Amino acid sequence: MTATRVVMISNPTSGNNRKWQTRIEARLAAYPHLHHHVTRALPEAEALLPQIATERPDVLVINGGDGTIAAALGLILEHWPEGRQPLVMVLPGGTANMTAGDIGMASSHRRALRRFFRWLDRGAPLDGEIRERHLMRVEGAADGMTRHGMFLGTGAVMQATRYAHANVHSRGLGGEISLGLILIRSIWGLVRQDPRFYQPTHVRMVLKDATGKPVMRDPAPMLILVASTLERLFLGIRPFWAPRGAAIGLTTIRGGARRFPRAILSLLRGRPNRHVTADNGYESFHADRIDLSFDGDLNLDGEIFASAGEGRPLVISAEGPVRFLCPR
Repeated sequence: MTATRVVMISNPTSGNNRKWQTRIEARLAAYPHLHHHVTRALPEAEALLPQIATERPDVLVINGGDGTIAAALGLILEHWPEGRQPLVMVLPGGTANMTAGDIGMASSHRRALRRFFRWLDRGAPLDGEIRERHLMRVEGAADGMTRHGMFLGTGAVMQATRYAHANVHSRGLGGEISLGLILIRSIWGLVRQDPRFYQPTHVRMVLKDATGKPVMRDPAPMLILVASTLERLFLGIRPFWAPRGAAIGLTTIRGGARRFPRAILSLLRGRPNRHVTADNGYESFHADRIDLSFDGDLNLDGEIFASAGEGRPLVISAEGPVRFLCPR
């Protein structure tokens, strides 16, 4: 039987990897069928991926945070011909690890590593569950850079992100527990309309929904805007309830949305109650392309950057899909 060709990329500067990297590298040395590469910055990964593509691995393992995973996936789509891309396996080496929680072996780094090494001990068989997800390509940032990601947010998402950096992640807390604390604090701030959290962003939106129907929204204050190609966000949140048929889920909550305390928990479960209506300020869509025009910052898989302003839309389009291996 031909051995599975496995290549692994690790970012030792990602949150969890800072604690585990030395032990991981020592143990990986015991597996001759695995080639391990360490990259600390995007330019290193950009130089490495074409080389890895020539090795034609069966499985590419990405050990890093959400941003590392998204950047590597974008490079895979760029350097591998369609139909010849490797299976991808993700390990939650970062701080938040939302991507790994949806398409990885576990959101816990310790649990995921145990499953990963058991898989290597079994000879790295390709007999696990295959999950497909698209990647978002994001163009139109103020700095002109094209980015990739699987979760994007603005509005109160930015206030929650700043709160997390200042009060949670700075204390060494990570994973879904930290995200749960941030979520609770943010919802409490929004219910009370605390100005530290309640800061709507004016956004103009253009898209075609999953049925092909054009949707246009004039500039309006968005309290929360989130888009993702993941099926499950942290803590099992599934905030996209529109009919599927397109790759990117999008949910918006307008500033001044009515019945917010009674609506928000059902919305997070993806099972909107009678208060979650467009008239009350809540909308959800699926689309393959979304144009957003606004002046402000956004969070793309943990990276903060600025839009180009209301005169130049931020264009979010779907690429892929990528196939992810989750071993038994």
